Amino acid sequence: MIISDATILITLIQIDEFKVLKFFTKKIIIPLEVYHEVSKKIIAKKFLDSEIKDGFIKIENYKDKTLFKEINFLLDKGESASITLAIEKNLPLIIDEKKGRRFAKSQGVETIGLIGILRFLYMESLFKKDEITLIIDKLNNSYFRISQELLDMILKS
Repeated sequence: MIISDATILITLIQIDEFKVLKFFTKKIIIPLEVYHEVSKKIIAKKFLDSEIKDGFIKIENYKDKTLFKEINFLLDKGESASITLAIEKNLPLIIDEKKGRRFAKSQGVETIGLIGILRFLYMESLFKKDEITLIIDKLNNSYFRISQELLDMILKS
């Protein structure tokens, strides 16, 4: 089980590669703020609602409103809620934004980003090199950019 911020969900829905997460984990927990952020677009909302109905994604709210407010002073609502929930549940967090990752790590939260997930899937032989390369091509054709250096790191055996 893992907590997720919005960026990876939005990105993988957008490029039609959400399966990446299903190979990585059995269940994702998101706070309501992340649900609202992801579901701004109707297509993403329908997809997210379907994953919630199927039980792969679960919405849970954090309890410590004071902690959320302290974090929200530094980060956006989705990141703040995700980090608060990860701290409360003592679970790892999927997050790509550098500032959010740094803050989460400083609070003792284990983090992983999309690059780390792709590397894991490749190293565990869950995805072949050509599958990872195809996903990276799709990412590079979206707003998400992966440098050649990161690509080499993902595919390094």
